[in-house]
Amino acid sequence: MKVKTYFANEMEAAGRKAQYDSEAKKILSDKTILAWILKYTVRELDGYTVEEIRGFMEEDPEISEVLVYPGKRKPEAVVGLPTVDQVPNEGEVTYDIRFRIRIPAGEHVRIIINLEIQNDYYPGYDLVTRAVFYCGRMLSAQMDTEFTADDYDGIQKVYSIWLCLDAPQYAADSITEYKMGQRRIAGYFQGKARYDLLSVVMVCLCRKKRLENRTKLHELLGILFDKELLPKEKLEILERDYCIKTTVQIEEGIQKMGGLGEAIERKGIEQGLQQGLQQGLQQGLRVLIETCRELGVSRENTRNKIEGKFGMDGQTAEECMVKYWT
Repeated sequence: MKVKTYFANEMEAAGRKAQYDSEAKKILSDKTILAWILKYTVRELDGYTVEEIRGFMEEDPEISEVLVYPGKRKPEAVVGLPTVDQVPNEGEVTYDIRFRIRIPAGEHVRIIINLEIQNDYYPGYDLVTRAVFYCGRMLSAQMDTEFTADDYDGIQKVYSIWLCLDAPQYAADSITEYKMGQRRIAGYFQGKARYDLLSVVMVCLCRKKRLENRTKLHELLGILFDKELLPKEKLEILERDYCIKTTVQIEEGIQKMGGLGEAIERKGIEQGLQQGLQQGLQQGLRVLIETCRELGVSRENTRNKIEGKFGMDGQTAEECMVKYWT
């Protein structure tokens, strides 16, 4: 029997993770889901309904398009701007999702939106700094397309919106905007300056803690990425509570995400359990419980896993849960 090497196992896990992320992006590119996100994150859209915001998304066939499904046009998906920026002497940046909206009134009539899905809240640097960089790149990439060096007034405002799916407890169910502001240092300037050209918005969900007064956007994202709900249940809630129709794109994405999520969860639990068992039974129990909690497995399902893995009765498994489920 051929035994998989550590490298092969890691590559397989990375492949599943990449597939999961890909399906998540396909689901989030649905125009109605995007409209819900924009309603809670873009200031210029205050007062508009989800259906109105959905209608503001541009689908200009003259724009260089990168389709969500190569070779197929999905009318429910946003297909506006290319997801890769190649600016001379500035390197290359790949965005998760990017498109334009056109608002019928206001100072910023057209706005470029970048949406990022982030699972790791601590990648080794501050996520906000990366988001600010993305905004800078979206501004500089407009040179000679939206404006020229002789006329900067054509610059379009940009938003970089980050969905942080596993944020720490102190950021649970929060939405925070970072933007350019004016500060008077001396005198009183009465003129008007167009400086409000970039905004970073961090939308944070926490698997370990949920606020009672969370927004409807947090509820929606929680449903989309819930590991306990069955795909059929998710689709019913989306249509009933959010008027999100069950398209082929959403149904396939949720089905695939469910299977991939279970595979990733099983792999994480197995690796954690093997590591813990090498150090003894109690360590194995602790690692299993902590791994399940971090992966978002419910308390009840974790207790069931303990009973199955260690052959314990319900009472003993519950005692272990009380000891390590913190």
